[in-house]
Amino acid sequence: MNTYKLITSYTSFILVLVSLITSAQKNSGVYPIKNFGPQEYQAGIQNIDFAQNRNMNLFVANNLGVLSYNGSKWETHAYRNGKKQRSLEFDPETNRLYVGSQGDFGFFEKNWQYTSLLKLIPDGAPDFDEVWDVFIFDSRVYFCTFQSIFVFDGESISVITNDSGFNRSFKTQNRLFTQDQNGKLYEVVGLELVPSIKQGQENLIVSGIISIDQGHLIFYNSGKVELSNSVEVSTVYPELIETLSGNYINHVTQLSDSRLSIATQRAGIFLFDIQNRVIENINTSNGLQSNACLRSFQDYSGNLWVGMQNGLALLDINSPIRLIGNEINIQGSGYEAYQRPEGTYYTTSNGIYFLANEALECKFLSGTEGPAYGIEMINDAIYAGHHTGLFRLKNGEAIRVASTDGLWEVKRLRSNPNYALAGTYSGLYLFEIDKDGTLKAKQKLQGFQESSRFFEEDKNGAIWVGQFYKGLYKLELSNDLEINSVKRITSDQVSIEEHIVLSEINDELYLAAKTGVYQIDQDDNVISKSEKFNTELDGQWVYLLTQDKNKNVYVFSENKVGFYKPVSLSNYQFVPSSLYQLRHSFNNDLLNVSVNVENGVYFNANEGFIHYSPLVENQIVLDKKPVVSSIFSVDEDTLLFARLPFEDIILTNSSISFKEVKDLQFTVESFKFKNVDNQQFRYLLEGFDKEYSDWTVSPVKEYTNLPAGKYKFYVQTLDYLGERSTSEPLTITVKPPFLKTKWMKMIYGLIAITLIVLLYRFQRYRYKGKERKLKRDKQAELEQKQRELQSLKEEKIQSELRHVNNLLAASTMNLVVKNEFMENIKEELNEVRQKGTAPETSKSLERIIKEIDTTLKLQEDWKQFEYHFDKVHGDFLTRLTTEFIDLTPGEQKLSAFLRLKMDTKEIANLMGVSLRGVEVARYRLRKKLGLDKHQNLSKFILEY
Repeated sequence: MNTYKLITSYTSFILVLVSLITSAQKNSGVYPIKNFGPQEYQAGIQNIDFAQNRNMNLFVANNLGVLSYNGSKWETHAYRNGKKQRSLEFDPETNRLYVGSQGDFGFFEKNWQYTSLLKLIPDGAPDFDEVWDVFIFDSRVYFCTFQSIFVFDGESISVITNDSGFNRSFKTQNRLFTQDQNGKLYEVVGLELVPSIKQGQENLIVSGIISIDQGHLIFYNSGKVELSNSVEVSTVYPELIETLSGNYINHVTQLSDSRLSIATQRAGIFLFDIQNRVIENINTSNGLQSNACLRSFQDYSGNLWVGMQNGLALLDINSPIRLIGNEINIQGSGYEAYQRPEGTYYTTSNGIYFLANEALECKFLSGTEGPAYGIEMINDAIYAGHHTGLFRLKNGEAIRVASTDGLWEVKRLRSNPNYALAGTYSGLYLFEIDKDGTLKAKQKLQGFQESSRFFEEDKNGAIWVGQFYKGLYKLELSNDLEINSVKRITSDQVSIEEHIVLSEINDELYLAAKTGVYQIDQDDNVISKSEKFNTELDGQWVYLLTQDKNKNVYVFSENKVGFYKPVSLSNYQFVPSSLYQLRHSFNNDLLNVSVNVENGVYFNANEGFIHYSPLVENQIVLDKKPVVSSIFSVDEDTLLFARLPFEDIILTNSSISFKEVKDLQFTVESFKFKNVDNQQFRYLLEGFDKEYSDWTVSPVKEYTNLPAGKYKFYVQTLDYLGERSTSEPLTITVKPPFLKTKWMKMIYGLIAITLIVLLYRFQRYRYKGKERKLKRDKQAELEQKQRELQSLKEEKIQSELRHVNNLLAASTMNLVVKNEFMENIKEELNEVRQKGTAPETSKSLERIIKEIDTTLKLQEDWKQFEYHFDKVHGDFLTRLTTEFIDLTPGEQKLSAFLRLKMDTKEIANLMGVSLRGVEVARYRLRKKLGLDKHQNLSKFILEY
């Protein structure tokens, strides 16, 4: 089914449905209203006309341009500065938006490209000032001014003139009417003016013509209303005429049901139900920001848009919701409403109010100051709980029945019909019912002190109390209605220690808890998950569970607001509710639903009440999926993609491609006007994101540093029912920049290979250079080590030489000691010889012999000396004695001493001879060595 057919079906449905229920909406509160001020849509103050295309884009003729609205964003389009836009009409056949303005008319198409049609006006046509109306009729476009009517057939313009000029023009049921300056009505047929419907007031300006089964309704700006048909013209709807009189009618719109929307200059909007003769007035006292309403327009979703002298308003006139509060003088947060034949009673945080059936405002019931709570009927009398006790409500008055601590509600005991039980701030209070049906306070039940806002009597007479913060209790009462036992109920299936709400549904007990709805087995005290009332809740925290008189069961959970509608005795179907859009307006301190009212239920709100009619909720919802309106490159300040505003949206898979960018911005459109203050979006870029983003109110999503690749972009929205709507995927191909293309990658590869080869060669050359250097370094190191080794060897040799020299020195000293010894012997022998006594001589000789023996041992030192001397001096003595075999030991020693560079005196000492003896020994040695007189003995010895 295409959009146009769906819209047609929707309109027909609304016509039937709302006509059935409108009569039940008298004085039932205020429609949900959203006002838009100039500071919000960023344009002029005055808004005169509306149009809408099949994509649901809304267009508004504003005094500073044409506004467009997609449900999340306003835009202003002005094609000529200073020209006020007065009228609009969208042509779905050509996707053009026709515009009438001051001194000009034409059309927008494609991406807001404007074409003026002034150049097509025939020569001689009268001048005109403003184009007040534009209509598309019989494939022609009619631009209506006070001077002429210009007719555009797609190629040329024809002009319809009248000697008396024109006032406003009207289109109804495929007929086009206009009024001349004298007040006479004509019908425009093709390019001709023909006599039109009869009228009774030619001296008055017509503000609207509406076609109905009985003929045509003619509305005059004075407030008069006539019914014209082929037989007669008659004044109709006197009560409406009286209401409209003096308020100056600007425009009349026929709605999709049996109602009319009448825009007035002084009193706002009037909704008039033709069938039921119901008049509703919407003005500044109940939500509009201005009473100067210029025109109204019903969009494809059934919403009513109002163009005002100072702003715009959106009215959800088909909503099942009405807001009740300040407009009837109810102050404070609501708790419960109860409808009686004489009127309706309201309990609030400020006290109790009463609205008589024909009254426009509530009166406050004196003496009820302070919070008031539940209202219950017992024996055809109603009683209201209060912060100070219990009141009986009768004939618009409040009569105190009992003074107790805070009393939530009183209920008749089914097991003991002569008594009633009240839940209070600190337990339960017993009341006796007199023969005349009135309540009398009896006593407070002892043994239970918990707050008892939620309590129910089961089929066995036991009392169940759900204490929101502490859990579930079961109280057994005795025959004299005393508390016999108190048992705290626990469960393995659900945590019921806190945050529970106890309710009775179809005589069964249920708990609303943090993880869903549970049923209580009254006999076994077993708690189990409810199969009936958990569909769609997905284990959410349920804050409220209440059944109305029509067996509907209302639920309010974390992410769902709605009701379970009975479809059979045991089966229920979940219906999502428009209340979802007002979920933050509920009285979340003491949430409650009032079921004792006509045509639905009342939810208590932060301010007053919300009247909800579930019958109206069964309306067709246009499933308009969100779409991507534009993709913008933030870093390059470039628009990469934009949806043309006047072209049909393609809901099948679409794709776009662009080069890689750093900062990418997606802007989406939702086309949903019922929930404009609570719209939520979340996004998924498949191929980049792992999951959907968190919900956000922003219709813009940015991605940074998105790499080249292929992606699919999705956006989800939450509608006014809390239902999700997912866009069709938008396939996005992010192309790499030129320097990252395949060809460039091939070039990069070739360059890389070349660089690798060059690098290899360079590394190889470098390696060989390092290898050569390493060899040189190793050779140098080897040579250095060899030098160090040679040096160490030389040091070792020098060390050994020093050691041997020390030994030679020691040997030399030994020789010196021996020589001294020999001198001593010589002297002692001389003494012995001189003294001459035999005993003394014998002792002296014995001692001398011992000393000689000791000294002879020292002769071994010469052998040691000779060994070390040869080792140090290259076998000098061995070589010398081998070559000169006739050398005596004394000559060998002399040669050794000369080799040691000893002087003559040292040698004489060692050898025990005189200096002369040394010289003689030297001489002899020279001869044996065969030295001539020119050769130096010491030098020969040293060099040998």
